[in-house]
Amino acid sequence: MSRFLCALLPLLVLSCADSGGPVAVDAQWNLSCPSSGVGCGSWAQETCIGNGGQREIVAEHGQAACDGDQIIARCVAVDQSDGTRKLTLEANIGDRFAFELRGATVDSGGSVEQTACNVTIIEDEVPYDVGACGQEPPSVDQPCQLSNISVEGSEVIFGLECDSLLSSVTDLGLDVGALGGGPTPIRFANCSGF
Repeated sequence: MSRFLCALLPLLVLSCADSGGPVAVDAQWNLSCPSSGVGCGSWAQETCIGNGGQREIVAEHGQAACDGDQIIARCVAVDQSDGTRKLTLEANIGDRFAFELRGATVDSGGSVEQTACNVTIIEDEVPYDVGACGQEPPSVDQPCQLSNISVEGSEVIFGLECDSLLSSVTDLGLDVGALGGGPTPIRFANCSGF
């Protein structure tokens, strides 16, 4: 019995917020070919999380998603000694599809520091994960821009736009944003550490 509890404890810590409820995610994004001349990554036209280049993970941690896989949703903020918070946000469906934001350092005014901030989109098991993220418009050094960051209670909302987010596996890239262009809104609720 103690082995079972030890194995179960990390899952409970990752999936539950301070309030005891499951982490909820509303992440919708559109994939398109980079306009920068970088080779275009591929995506399936029909998937369990959307068709064409449109993708959507709108669920709570543990809900059934695709072909028996469950949504793994994680949203954690760690307070830093300088008054900022370091965020880790994840919405994964097995190893096939995911949205992840790691290491974003957000100050009390909602500003993001570029240091160690990284966005990963996993599409058909291929990670697109090369490059930093921050508040500045997308560039070669920082392909992903986070905008309009709002942290209220245990919820974080922001806009995301990536130009030529490269894969560490294929050296191909994808643009990530809203259908029709611009940033797409991402929302995580019932986060821990807020």
